[in-house]
Amino acid sequence: MTERSVIITGGLGFVGRHLIRELQSQASFSRIIILDRSIENLPLGVEGHAVDITNSETYADILRDTKPDWIIHLAAVSSVGFSLSHEDITRTVNVFATEELIKQTIVLVPTVKFLVISSADIYGVARSAPIVELPLSEANPTNPYGKSKLEMEQIIERDYNSYCIRARPFPHIGPGQNTGFVTADFASQIVAIENGKQPAEILVGNLDAKRDFTDVRDVVRAYRLLIEKGELGEVYHVASSRAYSIQFILDSLIALSSSEIHIKHDESRMRPSDTPVLIGDIQKIIAATGWKPEISLETSLKDILEDWRSRV
Repeated sequence: MTERSVIITGGLGFVGRHLIRELQSQASFSRIIILDRSIENLPLGVEGHAVDITNSETYADILRDTKPDWIIHLAAVSSVGFSLSHEDITRTVNVFATEELIKQTIVLVPTVKFLVISSADIYGVARSAPIVELPLSEANPTNPYGKSKLEMEQIIERDYNSYCIRARPFPHIGPGQNTGFVTADFASQIVAIENGKQPAEILVGNLDAKRDFTDVRDVVRAYRLLIEKGELGEVYHVASSRAYSIQFILDSLIALSSSEIHIKHDESRMRPSDTPVLIGDIQKIIAATGWKPEISLETSLKDILEDWRSRV
């Protein structure tokens, strides 16, 4: 195997840990380097450096020394809920830190290539059919998180497109995800109810919105294939091309529990900017890489619930 190295920013987060396993299972890189706020519980076989992604002085020497072939940029404020109350932090991390990372790296390692993870939240429009790739000028994000990802993409398209592949994942779920995301929020409450730590009711927000959910293990396989077969300068959806209501997700999780559980609406969990329907179009990534999602929604939900049970 040709000696190749990859840096994964935010590599010890939910997606990053799954991505490490995917890359290791395929022997995709001889050297995997993680940049994150903390490198506690670093997986075997990878290197780790604690950095502040908003401060290039904390990682410039690492770039210079490791000379990565690829950087997979996962580090981000990824919670819509957090972005609503911390818009400045969200923009600093998702926009300015990304721009500085790319700018600094191509000076130090001119041959580097990036897989930059954006988000379907840049669209922010109601769609009853899959969203095909739109010009960025037509995107209309409805929350600070989506706005920050759109601004990030605009900078890349303007100044750094020849160095980057952009992925626009739609909501991804799976074992290992923490609260702040819908399936994890539901599963954590179900397990708390099962263990007598919460009254037998789940607090919910908007259950009518429909989302295109993909298992994180399929998502990271798509990222690996984009590195192997994707084209620099291009943008790819990572999705299932099917949408399910949040009500369906909740009902399915409750059905996997033997506890009697009631649903209670919580106004604090309602987001007035929720997009009613969001569905991806994966024809482009299929054509480029052959990737298709393989893990069923039922399997994802079972694994999520079991993951939360294992944490008790």
